[in-house]
Amino acid sequence: MKVILLCSDYEEKLFPYDKEWQPACLEVLNVSNIIHQVDFFIKNGINPKDIHVFLGHQPKQVTHLLWKYSGIQLHGNFNDFRSFLAEIYPSLDEKTVIVKSDYVFVNEDLKKILHHHAEDSVLLTEKKESTEAICANVENDAIQYFLGHPRDHYVTHQVAGVYGLSKAALQYIIHSSDGFEKRISGSMIPDSFFIENGLNQYLDDGSQIKCKLADNKVFQLRFPWDILNANVYHLDLLVKQLTENDISPSAKIDKTASIHGVIKIGDHSYVGKNVVVNGNLIVGDHVVIDNGAILNGNILIGDHSYVKDYAKVEGSTVIGKENKFGHNAEFKGVSMKGVSAVHYSEMFGVIGRYVDIAAACVAGILRFNDTKQPHNMTGRTYTPEHSNAIFIGDYTRTGINNVFFPGVKIGSNSALYPGLNIEKDVAHETLVIKKQETIESRWGAKRYGW
Repeated sequence: MKVILLCSDYEEKLFPYDKEWQPACLEVLNVSNIIHQVDFFIKNGINPKDIHVFLGHQPKQVTHLLWKYSGIQLHGNFNDFRSFLAEIYPSLDEKTVIVKSDYVFVNEDLKKILHHHAEDSVLLTEKKESTEAICANVENDAIQYFLGHPRDHYVTHQVAGVYGLSKAALQYIIHSSDGFEKRISGSMIPDSFFIENGLNQYLDDGSQIKCKLADNKVFQLRFPWDILNANVYHLDLLVKQLTENDISPSAKIDKTASIHGVIKIGDHSYVGKNVVVNGNLIVGDHVVIDNGAILNGNILIGDHSYVKDYAKVEGSTVIGKENKFGHNAEFKGVSMKGVSAVHYSEMFGVIGRYVDIAAACVAGILRFNDTKQPHNMTGRTYTPEHSNAIFIGDYTRTGINNVFFPGVKIGSNSALYPGLNIEKDVAHETLVIKKQETIESRWGAKRYGW
């Protein structure tokens, strides 16, 4: 059996994580998603030389992550997936598993396609928003057809980005046209490549494709809030596996720490004086939690990070590697590698790599009318779960006393002037300076009658 991992093209809707990131490389529980997938297939008996990776946007980010896996085949010199598939077709086995690596799965659901007995099968999920997805109509566990962004009543399920296909089915994909030949009257579909377009012709010619339903949520990393939602979901699944404390022999817990939950502590980590843990906690290696830090809910803290000096973390939260949360800093959400918030602040959302959260930064996440913040992207408005969170791109510097309005997105490599109210999105590589008008007049002791 062969495996093909598809790295997606540039995704504008991922802003502010569109420019610096290949979506497949975004991290879930501090591990790049494509690493999760490669490790899964190797552990399930797939030889690395039988894993092909079709590179897309930010290809060097993928090769940097995978070069240590001896034998994995990386492909980047093709116009599109069809020409790549035609090139490797003679070397493929009778069954090939294709995975879109910007999708986040629970391993048990990947196994459903990997071990499915049918020649052709596709992983599906229950419908969420059919007009935002590639969907399928299913009868008696067999897929009847695929449609792109259809109205709800035309389809029964949503495609989840995993395909187990025979060489016969792959031939139809190789020779497929752009867009969707099967569509609903009045629909407007871009002239792009879709695997499902070729599979529709395969079905029309009398072949059968079985469906396997995912038992867990499947996330596609298309929007910035998907990073938050996927991490929260998988963290909650992970802590459910903790049945008893798991503390490394080299870790230390101070006798004054108050712990009310199940904890897993890595090598050479320290839970210090007056720390309060109210929930389940997973701590990496060389982590320091000290001096009155408060941790509530399900929390994961990456290697070489610290949370101390009365910092407060609310779950569900994933703190990245090499993070610093100090003096009264408050955080909830997902922080990537190298984030620093060492003096009073209150933030909720996704914070990119090596972002500096300055003193007294505050995220305002509740609108006065208590509704979700709408996001206008590429001509469409979205109001998803966690749309009120704050999203800050990689390497950006905030200013002292910045106030972030609900849902704002700050591009990468940007800088914000002290005292700014951030009311709207900020583009990549942008310096935002506050224009301040002042009035000066004479003052002194004479004003007090002297």
